[in-house]
This record gives sequence, C-alpha cells and structure tokens, in this order.
Amino acid sequence: MAASLRRRLTEPSLARLIPEQQHESFALHAGLPGYEVHLDPDATWMIQEGYAWSNAGVRLRFGTRTVAARLDEIADRYERAHAGFGFWLDPDATPADLETHLSARSLRVRKYFPGMAADLARLPDPGPPPPGIAIRPVADHAIFRRHEHPAFGRMTTPRRLHRLAGAAELTRRFPETVVDFLAEDEAGIPLGAMTLFLGGAAAGFHDVGVIESARRRGIAGALLAHVMRFARERGARHAVLISSGMGESVYRRVGFREVCRIAYWYRSPWVVDRMRTSLP
Repeated sequence: MAASLRRRLTEPSLARLIPEQQHESFALHAGLPGYEVHLDPDATWMIQEGYAWSNAGVRLRFGTRTVAARLDEIADRYERAHAGFGFWLDPDATPADLETHLSARSLRVRKYFPGMAADLARLPDPGPPPPGIAIRPVADHAIFRRHEHPAFGRMTTPRRLHRLAGAAELTRRFPETVVDFLAEDEAGIPLGAMTLFLGGAAAGFHDVGVIESARRRGIAGALLAHVMRFARERGARHAVLISSGMGESVYRRVGFREVCRIAYWYRSPWVVDRMRTSLP
C-alpha cells in the first residue's frame, strides 16, 4: 500500500467501520433487479447498470499468492459486462503491494478520499433549519420523476432511472435499514437528499446532495444533522462516510472528522475496449 495511504490512517478502530459499512450496503443489493453482487471472503464487489462508483470492489483482503489471479478474475467479469469498474482501497487492504497490481492492470488512482466518522453521542448543536425547509423520509420515490433528484440529477437517462429504481426497491425491502431523506421547500420541491444505511457496523451516509440553485443556504448541514440524530435514536453509535472535496467542510461542521484516506482506483470502459481491440 502506498505510504501516503498508511500515513493518513489516524484512528484505526473508526477507520475499519468504513469498509465494513461498504460491505453491508453492497450486500443489501443482492437480488435486486439489475444488480450482481459477489460476497467473496477476500472481496465484496458489485456489477450494476447505473452508478459508476458502485461498479466496484470493497473490503479487499487478497492473499499475496492469489491477488493476481483474483484481480484478473474480477476484471474479466467486468469486461464481459462491458463496464468500467473500480476498487475502493481502505488502509487495511491487502496485500501491501496491491496498488502495484492494480496499476499493472491499467487501473489508475482517481483520488485519495477522506474517510470520515462521527461519534453520534457527541453532536454539536445544529441550530434551526433554514427558514421554509422541511426534512422528512421519502415516502414515494416518484417525486424524483417530477423533480430533479439532488444527488442523482434529472431522470433523463436509463442509468439514472435504474439508480432511482434501485433506491426505491432498497427502501421497500429494508425499511428498517435503508431510509432516504429529502429536504424540501414550502412548495414540496426537493432541494436536498441523502440515503442512510443503518448497518451493524455503523450508520452509513450515502449520496448526499443539494441542487445547485439551493447551495450555500445551510440545507446540507441541516439535512445531515437531522439524519445523524435519527440514526442515534435508532441505536447507531457512529456514522461514517467517504467525503468528496466539496462536502468535506460541511461534514466537519456537523461533527465528522477524518479518520483515514480511502483510495479509489478505476478503469474506464473505453480502456477495456482499447485493450480488447489491441489483442492479436
């Protein structure tokens, strides 16, 4: 593993909650239409039609002798699905030279993302939500066919529709575990949204978004603070997430702190196509 990734491991016990939560959230997708989920002892990985970041492997614990064959096996399945794919490398990913193996297979590191955690017993006072904003669980995902989804965008492509259908099906099958939230204005128009996974390891925060025209109004912070308290009331001790650069300052304000860095290695579908056409 790259020294930079090891060096940013600040709180190992909390950092380990992140890959466990990723594993749990991937596992919930098993059996959903359009999702192929593999829960292998050395990797959890998923193939699906919509969200590129989830066409990926997590909790990677390959053996030194098996890593090459396993990476080739997984990559071959993605190639046969004509899908780009990636791997999320937490600081405990093995073997130590895993990044060298990924580079040799034409994967490139996109970024080392902050892995963040919050102690739900010690939350700052969020203050009142912005005027005119109400926060509630999503009762009917059809609202995002009429209005832009703050994290997914407008439902104008098959991939986005697939992603929305998957989100709706998860909340239908696992209502005690998966809850989608939205922040809406007085006219009932969604301005912000996010997904909560109440896993055994931790509460996972996913797909946090605010529509562009409503940003810098405190909506994301109010939404996060509301959901953190919701998770605490249901017994969660910690919340975890992987932060984008844009969201990191908001997450810190509501009580999250960086506990590690998570590397995302990715190979796009056109790289796969180029490799295939170059074969003799």
